[in-house]
Amino acid sequence: MLIHTVVVDGPLALRMRRLDAAREGATGRQVLTLPLLAARLAGGFVSAASHEVLNLAIRQALEAGGYEDIGKVSELPGLPAAALSALRDWWDMEAPASLPDNARLRDFVLLERRVRDELPSGMLTPPDLVKAALARLRFAPKVLGAVTIQDVANIQAVWYPLIQALCDVVPVRWIASQHSRRDWFSGETQTRPSGTALLGSADLCADPRNEVRESLRWARALVADGKAAPHEVAISAASPSAWDDAFLVLSREAGMPVHFTHGIPALATREGQACAALADILLRGLSQERVRLLFARLPRSPAKENVPSDWAKGLRRSAALTSPTLWRHVLEQTRDERANGDLAERTLLPILEDLAGGIASAEGVGRSLLNGPALSLWRDALRMAPPQAIELSLQALRVADGREPGNSIAWGPARHVAAAPRAYVRLVGLDANAWPRRSNENALLPQHLLGQLRLPSAEAAEIDRMTHDIIVGQSTNYSLSRAHRSATGSLQAASTLWPRKAERVVGRSAIPPHAFSESDRLYARPGDAGKDPQVRASRACWRAWWDGEQHTAHDGKVRANHPLVVDALSEVQSTTSLHRLLCDPLGFVWEYALHWREPNLDPQPLALNHRAFGELVHALIAGVLRNGAPKNIDEIEIALDREAALLTESWLITRAVPPGLLWRHTVEMARERALQGLKDAIDEPRGRSWTELSFGEPNDGPHPWTTLSPVQIGKTGIVFRGRIDRLDEDAARGAAVVTDYKVGTAPERKKPVVFDRGAELQRVFYGLAVRSLLADVRSVSSQLTYLKHDPARTLSLTNEELEKAIDQAVAFTAAGVQLQRNGQIAPGPAPVFFDPLAIALPAELDSYRRVKRRLFAGANSALDKLWSSP
Repeated sequence: MLIHTVVVDGPLALRMRRLDAAREGATGRQVLTLPLLAARLAGGFVSAASHEVLNLAIRQALEAGGYEDIGKVSELPGLPAAALSALRDWWDMEAPASLPDNARLRDFVLLERRVRDELPSGMLTPPDLVKAALARLRFAPKVLGAVTIQDVANIQAVWYPLIQALCDVVPVRWIASQHSRRDWFSGETQTRPSGTALLGSADLCADPRNEVRESLRWARALVADGKAAPHEVAISAASPSAWDDAFLVLSREAGMPVHFTHGIPALATREGQACAALADILLRGLSQERVRLLFARLPRSPAKENVPSDWAKGLRRSAALTSPTLWRHVLEQTRDERANGDLAERTLLPILEDLAGGIASAEGVGRSLLNGPALSLWRDALRMAPPQAIELSLQALRVADGREPGNSIAWGPARHVAAAPRAYVRLVGLDANAWPRRSNENALLPQHLLGQLRLPSAEAAEIDRMTHDIIVGQSTNYSLSRAHRSATGSLQAASTLWPRKAERVVGRSAIPPHAFSESDRLYARPGDAGKDPQVRASRACWRAWWDGEQHTAHDGKVRANHPLVVDALSEVQSTTSLHRLLCDPLGFVWEYALHWREPNLDPQPLALNHRAFGELVHALIAGVLRNGAPKNIDEIEIALDREAALLTESWLITRAVPPGLLWRHTVEMARERALQGLKDAIDEPRGRSWTELSFGEPNDGPHPWTTLSPVQIGKTGIVFRGRIDRLDEDAARGAAVVTDYKVGTAPERKKPVVFDRGAELQRVFYGLAVRSLLADVRSVSSQLTYLKHDPARTLSLTNEELEKAIDQAVAFTAAGVQLQRNGQIAPGPAPVFFDPLAIALPAELDSYRRVKRRLFAGANSALDKLWSSP
């Protein structure tokens, strides 16, 4: 059997040439790259040092210390990557006879020697690999046979001695384009005949994503028309990273076989997402959302299998749970809600303890939680850079996409496509500084330190021009494209390789002969898109929003007595839902009929929102008054300190609270507000006091009510329940005072605050509840106590004023119920504070309200007095 070796360059050429050999049944043909050829000739178990092994050796060499110049930055996360790039450049060039004398180069030479010493036995750098191969050159006729260098555009200088030596012992032939650099080669050369390349198009696209869209349309057209098979089509860029995400998403959407010759981002895989979730916890700390995400992404492993599937049952999603101690408390409290009792505590808590160790324990945690491909990715990321930079390492990692290039469209760097010619090629990204790329200096070895030496990376622009010419020369039909604007919106200038005379502007709305997917077909054909029910509904909604003559379903209108609305009205209301009903009729439908809820997007906010801070103040006041009102300031101070300490711990396991220092500051602010409210009533004889007093619902604790049934609001059919901040009952005088604590500042106005445009509705409804539930009370007054003032400022309503306000509130409620039942529902006035439900309304909300002002005013006329009330 005759041995014949074919030398290729890049993963695409390696796989395609091996496929060709298999199809041809070429026994004895071995397809190798230059490093593989040198390792084959060197014999034994010798191989080129891999990326992962070099990363580990570089880190060990840097940790050894003793550097003059780079010692100052040796611990920075980016230095291992910069050192690897510099070493590869250094090894690829011809060995220099002499070196300039400076501290950086002395450090680099020391680093390079240490890296070589750290490599495992049998793992060699390119220069050492060449030396080992030359030492066994006599075996080349039997090991390699005749050598053909196939379509290798540019061979680095480090391989020159080996190839020249091979020419003396075996036949060596180099088949390549006329544009390849072969002036140094002394063997037989054969120029690949140039095809009759035809320029199909030179498309000026809107942006990089549009370039990808046009490329996939072009590829689909070739295959669908029968002009080319997928393995005859390639799409390429000088550096493809800017287009990778778009190609990944759109090719999957299209269902087209697109092979990423340079691999896909590791984070685009399930295993990569598991590593990212683990890195997120180790770098940023524990939180309930991060732990949930991690267990949703983890692959099957013994650690995950031991944790019961219902481990999160009973946990409140609002609780951040930022430490193992908090997790232990909350798991103990919810033990009875899980099927296996304390199994979740015994299996989950050790994992959380390990995760709480932070990024320093990355190696051990990864080994215990990950396995298979996910564990391999995790270890690769840790070898690339220090654990603190694992996010950057994971972003840089790539994995094979699992596709065969022999039946797929190729997408990858120009170097790969130039080494494996295809008949139909599309070159993307022909913008200035993108193709050809700008020749950048090496970060560790800038040119001013190298003197006459020139690293191979400095020739990037020349190499890009050469690969462009090779690809164009070897193809039968080629197309070009460039983007008018970058992904960030900046204008892009054309490359020097761009054929301006053949330029064709491709707009976003251009109708292609072949759409690459169903969504692309609808995107490109508005007529077809208009027939889609979802698109028709969307366009109808848009037209209805800006039609100032009609009140439509897209504005909130529904049929009379809609079942969902009727069901929502029949429920027991809270003061919050009553506020929605009367101040935001459309929001009431969304929240209580359709059950829309705002997602919790911030597991650990920097500050409590206005409502949560008010609840904290109320909880402090309620805790102090739980066992009776204190008699003096000292008792209040002691009680407040006790309650603040309890709430500081208890809220951590039930709610999302700020980080430690900010949380303690927030509790201190709430304590000051609570102190103002408690001091305000210390000397007033009001009878018995009740705090955080619920009504209209079961209550095991003490209460003054004659019934625990929900309270009726007149004859409206609405019943409600709630919780009063403070109720003071003087049975002897038949009087009661309802206090509603407000954590903000009192409004500056001469008229008394009654409804405050609906913001203070609850005080009136609380008065209605007390009047209904305390039959012996003849006089009920209401007061708002603003705690931000020192002393606290109180605004009161007398019994007569409250009676009038209650009658008005009942009338407003009847009007709100009638509006809902009639279906004439429309948005209410613009909210004072941010309303998360407003995302369902048009983005240009002010213009929308102006257009619909007359219609909405008519629909909401019965509630206008409430919205303009003092």
